[in-house]
Amino acid sequence: MKRSSLKSIIEAVKEELSCGKNRTDTDELRFEAFFRGAAMRYISANKLATDIDALSSTFPEVFSKLSKDSPVISAAENVCNILSDIPDSAWENNVQLIGQLYQYFNSDAKEAALSGLKRSVKVGAENISAATQIFTPDWIVRYMTENTLGNAFAGCCSFDTSQLTYHIAHEYTHSPCAPEDISFLDPCMGSGNILTAALDLFMDLYTSMGYDRLEAVKLCLSRNIFGLDIDSRMRRMSHFALIMRAAHYAPEILNCGITLNLYDTEDLGGDNDFSRQFAGSALFGSLLRPTVPPMSENSRAAKVYELLTRKYSVVVTNPPYLSCGNMSSQLLRFIKENYPDSRADLFSAFIQRCTELAEPDGFLGFLTPYVWMFIQSYEKLRRMMFTERTIESLVQFEYSAFEEATVPVCAFTMLNRKTSSKGVYFRLTEFRGGLEVQREKLLEAIASPDCSYVFRADADDFSKLPNAPAAYWLSDNVRKLFSAYPPLGSIAAPRKGNSTSDNDRFLRLWFEVDRNKLNLDSTCIDREDTLQRRWFPYNKGGGYRKWYGFNDYVIDWFDDGAEIRAIPTAVVANYRYFTKAGLTWSTLTSGKFSIRQFGNGYIFDNGGCCIFDLGDKKHFICALLNSKVFAYIFGQLNPTLNFQSGEVAKFPVIYKRSAEADRLAAECTEISKAEYDSFETSRDFKKHPLI
Repeated sequence: MKRSSLKSIIEAVKEELSCGKNRTDTDELRFEAFFRGAAMRYISANKLATDIDALSSTFPEVFSKLSKDSPVISAAENVCNILSDIPDSAWENNVQLIGQLYQYFNSDAKEAALSGLKRSVKVGAENISAATQIFTPDWIVRYMTENTLGNAFAGCCSFDTSQLTYHIAHEYTHSPCAPEDISFLDPCMGSGNILTAALDLFMDLYTSMGYDRLEAVKLCLSRNIFGLDIDSRMRRMSHFALIMRAAHYAPEILNCGITLNLYDTEDLGGDNDFSRQFAGSALFGSLLRPTVPPMSENSRAAKVYELLTRKYSVVVTNPPYLSCGNMSSQLLRFIKENYPDSRADLFSAFIQRCTELAEPDGFLGFLTPYVWMFIQSYEKLRRMMFTERTIESLVQFEYSAFEEATVPVCAFTMLNRKTSSKGVYFRLTEFRGGLEVQREKLLEAIASPDCSYVFRADADDFSKLPNAPAAYWLSDNVRKLFSAYPPLGSIAAPRKGNSTSDNDRFLRLWFEVDRNKLNLDSTCIDREDTLQRRWFPYNKGGGYRKWYGFNDYVIDWFDDGAEIRAIPTAVVANYRYFTKAGLTWSTLTSGKFSIRQFGNGYIFDNGGCCIFDLGDKKHFICALLNSKVFAYIFGQLNPTLNFQSGEVAKFPVIYKRSAEADRLAAECTEISKAEYDSFETSRDFKKHPLI
């Protein structure tokens, strides 16, 4: 069914549980009613010889027994009836559908958490699950599992990977092993769709080797598959999903009372030495590195300790995405102390942790934002990945293809050791139309690996570029420019500027302030003068505009910015460049890079980075950075639409003085200025050109 149809049905479920006759009073009861109702619908559609009461006895970890007069019972039945609008065909052998529906069911909590970020409400234990849970589409899960677990099978058990739809061929020399010795972990398991895909692959392996189906299912659940999550709800959903998927292969498993290796980290802390190492477990989850052995082998904490201190053949996950700027103080402190080289985001810390959880010869698979491939703050992480591990394959999706994520993403697989083999990269960035188009293009590329958007690259070459970006599509000729010519930062001074921490307080449009208090065209900042003329022109970025413009803002620099300096979170950077003429660009854009000239008198922002100390190269550098050559090369290295000063400073410059180039650049600037000044919003407006 279409995504929109599923969301409409879930809106009816939410309405019923919130306002109908089966209204549930708490978030916990609403979840219980939804989960039970969805489980009942799945069991009915798949004609399984069981019900919720039977599962409550066999698997109390999933469904606890409820009294007959519990409001959850009737509410769940009503949920099941509403979910009957989803046809049986959509439910058949598709237990992952419950996880997808839960994402829509929990959308209000997610929106509340994300809207809180806009009000500077940080993400902590109370809202991290809602803020970071994302359902991973089935075909992306299959790509990740087939190119990790499938590779482990090929290396250890001579498994024929040609039957796998999304597999990319590699050569391996692993030592032979029994299938029951291959271990698979998802440390952020969510609703369990990665685990169920792993189960499918394990069953393919076992049945190809002649194992009995029931015996194979038991081995999968007890020996092969492991999962962890911070959220007990997700653990319960994963448990149900894995058991239902196992019942597809061997229905008898529902009566075996088998114990699964799935746990959550809610409330593991305590007062003794063993328990104290789990302080904050509901927030840190798999990122914890426990070292104190358990006192009892049967406690839940002891099981989590065992899970987090062993190694796995394969680790695959869709980790939570949360930038360090949105973390609570508790989470941020933990990340800085324990993952200093990958602290920019929660997902990057999980990449590092997963390399620790995998065996030295193990395989890893991830779905993450692709900022780690290019942004400077992830440089240490990617250098570790390039020099100590082997990226075997990577799919870079179109910017907005994955609608459920608020950031552009990539999926990739790694070997947990360094080899000399090249990675295979699929660049799907030009194919719009959503994930189904992306899936079709990936399948076409796997079938025809010589197509134009498939690249093979040696990660060692990435390390030769400034900041080591994963520019896998870069040509050798472009790569050589960076070693043959000096960087821009050696002949000029790209710099970032202020962060006031309160732009609403300190910034205005120039026509909103007293013109007599405007401080224009200054060549230096005089504190006494700022007591009278306190408003300075301010470069703070803008949209796409070349040569000249976006000079609308002014900043309150009263008493040499004393009030701004008094704010603990404010930053006054590169003060010695204040009021100097130069070039400026927008650090964050929704499109291409563009740069503009400005005269004396300006203070500048970190959103409107600037270049100074240009000498007689001002027009040349302005023309170069506005050229198609710069757009092509710089875009190759940084496709994230985030143009930091440090990135621009590393661009190679082939400088040869040209009077004609200078003349043309100056002419372009004059034309742009004349056009900008023809509107009343410009400070230099005289009259409209049509008058």
